[in-house]
Amino acid sequence: MLHDISRLLKDVSSRQPIESFTIESGPAYFEAYEAKRTAGKAAVFVTRSSITIRFAADNGLTVPSAASGESNGRIVSADGTWSAPNVNDAGRASDGDHLFETHELEVVRDAASKVAATRLVFAGVAWSGTSLLDGRQVVACPLTRDVASHHDRRMAITIEGDVSPAQTKTIRRACSFVSGHGVEVLRYETYSAHGSLIRLTHHRGFRRVGRAIHSPFVDIADEHRMRAWTALAEAMPRLLEAGVPIDIVINHISGQNQVVEIEVSAALMMLAAMTAIHHRMHGDKVNEGATSRRRELAHLNRELKLGLSDADIDRFEKLRVELLETGFFHKFLDEANRRPIHPDHPRQTRAQLDIKFIRDVAHLIVFRLCGYSGPFYSAEQFAVRELAEA
Repeated sequence: MLHDISRLLKDVSSRQPIESFTIESGPAYFEAYEAKRTAGKAAVFVTRSSITIRFAADNGLTVPSAASGESNGRIVSADGTWSAPNVNDAGRASDGDHLFETHELEVVRDAASKVAATRLVFAGVAWSGTSLLDGRQVVACPLTRDVASHHDRRMAITIEGDVSPAQTKTIRRACSFVSGHGVEVLRYETYSAHGSLIRLTHHRGFRRVGRAIHSPFVDIADEHRMRAWTALAEAMPRLLEAGVPIDIVINHISGQNQVVEIEVSAALMMLAAMTAIHHRMHGDKVNEGATSRRRELAHLNRELKLGLSDADIDRFEKLRVELLETGFFHKFLDEANRRPIHPDHPRQTRAQLDIKFIRDVAHLIVFRLCGYSGPFYSAEQFAVRELAEA
């Protein structure tokens, strides 16, 4: 049985997904919340970036308004083979048909079969490896080769058994942290023991792939990426259960790659570290705050064995004030606070060096909280370092 599951996971992982396709127009209905169904015909157009539904009502359609952040209703095919559980009115086409956009499209192939494996297809990342996640087999398989941009990378993570929405979020966060930028889930698929597709959900537009890579695993073998991914994916539910806001910490780290401006990126990285620092000292309490957070960082440094020096802690505190209280890197401080320039990177500005320092601190905090030890890439030192066991 173990051999059969392993073979199933490897087979499913390597299947190439289709990202752009059309479902031809056919009988369907629009259903607003707390309203009757409106019959008509619907066609679905899926591209790399969006899902659009063109709906032609049989006897006219009035789409009820929806509050900001809410959907107008759902559209379902008459035979139940596909559905869009949350659609938003996008106006009318030139011929009068209604246009709707949606972030997810569910396709049902064999609802009666039992789920033996689940595959998640990610955009923006690609590595290979195998692991055990809470006792279940996992296979990571790159689906792209020889691509220049990380935006074109694709990877499948296939897991034994079913995967809940909460577990999917955990897996995505772990992928984002390891890859060094926010990644996007394009497909959620479930398979039977025979390898046949049971259910498929296409995702578009919930989040975008991060603009730049700042991975703590540059120039490090995939086996360590897989070890770190497993450590994070296993530790996050436990930490959340204990009240540790690890999800927020990783969201800040991944989110900093969605923006261009270095001040915004640095502030998010600083927030990631400060979220962990505040919780370690104060839990869920919202205090009046302090003029200095040096004591809190020193406490976290001792408890987690981060390896920061007194000079590092002083530097971090000065940057915290500069970024979170004044809002940006100040040019008049550049010469006074200039760090030693790396001989291979003489053009690095003070801001570029300092954001790398903050990034290393944030990465170290996550590694320690989630129990990872081993090689990692130090952004500030432009080199691979070894994180010893705590």
